[in-house]
Amino acid sequence: MHIVIIGGGDVGRELALNLSHKHQSIVVVDKNPETVKRLGEELDISAIKGNGANLDVLEKAKIKSAEILIAVTENDEVNIIACMIAKTFGVKHTVARVRNPESAGSIDVDTRGITQTQVGIDMIISPERAVAQEVAKMIHFPDAVELEYYADGKVMLVAINVSGEAEITNQPLNKLPLPKGCIVVGIKRPDGEFTLPGGKHKIRGGDRVYLIGKTEVMRKASWFLQRKETRVNRVIILGGGMIGSSLAAIIEKSRQNSFISKIIEKDEGRVDELNRELSKTIVLEGDGTDLSYFNEEEIAEADVLVCAAGDDRTNMVAALMGLKLGVKKVIAEVTRIRYAPVYETLGVMETINPHLITATRILKFTRWKEVINLSLLKDELAEIMELVLPDSAEVAGKKITDAGFPEGLLVGTIIRGTEIIIRDGDTRLEPNDRLIILAMPEVCSGLDRFFACQMLRDQ
Repeated sequence: MHIVIIGGGDVGRELALNLSHKHQSIVVVDKNPETVKRLGEELDISAIKGNGANLDVLEKAKIKSAEILIAVTENDEVNIIACMIAKTFGVKHTVARVRNPESAGSIDVDTRGITQTQVGIDMIISPERAVAQEVAKMIHFPDAVELEYYADGKVMLVAINVSGEAEITNQPLNKLPLPKGCIVVGIKRPDGEFTLPGGKHKIRGGDRVYLIGKTEVMRKASWFLQRKETRVNRVIILGGGMIGSSLAAIIEKSRQNSFISKIIEKDEGRVDELNRELSKTIVLEGDGTDLSYFNEEEIAEADVLVCAAGDDRTNMVAALMGLKLGVKKVIAEVTRIRYAPVYETLGVMETINPHLITATRILKFTRWKEVINLSLLKDELAEIMELVLPDSAEVAGKKITDAGFPEGLLVGTIIRGTEIIIRDGDTRLEPNDRLIILAMPEVCSGLDRFFACQMLRDQ
């Protein structure tokens, strides 16, 4: 598959890195000559200097033979125009990162009445809104450090940090009385080692344990691992930009919980805008990194602090203040990928990166059509894929033990009709099953061998 990526920044680089590992044909276009040089040297891919919205540049990138064009520059208009040009050359799928959704409207119709199809974009993604959606999930399930929903919300994957005092440590997984309807599918050790475990593996204190199963049993499973449940009433959001305002809007619309939410924003004009846009959120003007201001506004009593000021240093200082003041859950936005390890070293364990979220959501378009959902565990430890098993797939009709799966590939859950199946080795994979699988990076490029239809495998 030939894929053209417009924009070689953090998102474009992450996409190029992931796709090159899957042996796709990649061309990256960027106007910065240093970026082009670095990408060519680091990733060993084709990189072209130029404007991605220029017809001649796109022809150099072999747009006529591309199946996918992904436009992820910092300029909304460049991204939109690149997609429009790509469609005139018959590119099957186009994806645009749009920071300001008003540039191209909503997913269905924009403010000028032009449909997304007419604009020529198959997928529009706003990084800031995507981050807000991810943070909202973390707030609704505060004891998880990572989580994702699958099968229209019926199945959940959660990651739980296990303390050294937990009763479940040093016991084989096949002896643990986990709630019926879930299974351990991953263990990350404190030293960073990640394993797709078998029944004889043991959980140790300090491990991060990944569970998958029925959504309704996950809180019980979390309690089993931690023996605690965090209740959230007060949410403080540092930063009233797109992430902060989108998150507040999501919280206001939530029917599950009635949180008391506040936004702290230093720009007076933006405070006025937010007070007009939001009906239930308290919007305060102030510098969220001033310790006296933290105490004055009772941030120490917050259950969740979201640091989304758009600046890594500000977010880092605010997150450390929140931890020092005893906030139960601190979530920090990391705008530069290389800063993430610094946060963990300082004890800020829950970070969220707009670039990685954007790249992850886009990657789904690079898979075959049966793939419904695709996500990455934090630090890209593994790829989680939700797909429908076609009739002609290599493993259709086989038991899991007979499927020949390599080490590093695990079927987590099967959805068959209305039934959610927690599989074992004797479970048979049937055509039209919806599978949720986990794959280590080294085996991701060969998944189509097992799960794609015969026609695709023959290509």
